[in-house]
Amino acid sequence: IHRGVELADHFGYSAGGIQRGSYAARGMSIEARACGGEIYGLNDGGVTASLQSIAACGYVKPQARENLAKHMRRCGLMSERDYLISVGDEQGPLVVVDIPSYFSSPSTDLPMLVNAYRQGGYNHGKADTMLAESRGWNELEDLPCDCRLDKDARFVVHQMQRIENKEIFRRFKAYETFIADQYHPHGPSGGQPLIHEWLDRLAEKNDLSKVANTVYLLHGTDVDNLDSIRRDGLQTRFSLESNGRYGKGLYFTTSSCKAFQYAEPYGCIILCRVVLGEIEVLERDCERRFSPSHGFDSTHAKKGYTEKSPGEVQLHDEYIVYDPAAVYPELVLHVSST
Repeated sequence: IHRGVELADHFGYSAGGIQRGSYAARGMSIEARACGGEIYGLNDGGVTASLQSIAACGYVKPQARENLAKHMRRCGLMSERDYLISVGDEQGPLVVVDIPSYFSSPSTDLPMLVNAYRQGGYNHGKADTMLAESRGWNELEDLPCDCRLDKDARFVVHQMQRIENKEIFRRFKAYETFIADQYHPHGPSGGQPLIHEWLDRLAEKNDLSKVANTVYLLHGTDVDNLDSIRRDGLQTRFSLESNGRYGKGLYFTTSSCKAFQYAEPYGCIILCRVVLGEIEVLERDCERRFSPSHGFDSTHAKKGYTEKSPGEVQLHDEYIVYDPAAVYPELVLHVSST
């Protein structure tokens, strides 16, 4: 439901009507057959009418939200508690967010990209070390992974910047608190990613929620995308037109070489706060996925286990979330390789 606007457009609902031959048209036919040839309106609980309303208005009306929540609950895609929160019978947590004291921006609506780390300084050196030590490893040859780099190549961090966006940070903290509230006091039952010790210490220093399973993960991108990320954060809507092997979400990794795949030859590796919650370990690729399975908050394409194509398993650990609120992109490393 939180992706209602982008998904309605993706499936073929539009302000001008339903596009012929689209998923929307097929869905309308399915609903008509299920309802004896009739399409119910928005006020009568219609699913097609609800999605068309979202496309026409550009936002999710309360009635459309209720209709879709009821339908998802009937299909077993939503828990009773999540249903109650969606329709407003149970309130999510009231969150008072403390903006980090090191944020420089004086204004809520002024996202900034701050050059806050001296080249050759402590954090710069730690970032260099982290990238070198989190490079994947080829167990068969007992050598560094050469998926994107030659065996003797190394990363070079040219610049470190910090993204300061108070609106995106508040949204992230509200989501983190919501997930933590579900798993209080012990946290999710599944495991946590194995991350570099510097990122672990950084997470502790910056008070990332262990109960929500919030960790620092790597996300590679082209430098041309940096202004959009600074302004709007990482957005799931861009995933709708891509061919992500594990669905239409936001992808992160613990391996610097995997992140560099999307940043080479000169781009950015962003250290992101990511709320993983309960993690679903995937058995195989699933390109048409739009969310984790019921009861999970994120998915994991597991190194050496998840089958990314017939007879070929995943070479790196990748973590996927399907809600942009689950991510706060924080530190930008401008990198290249030698």
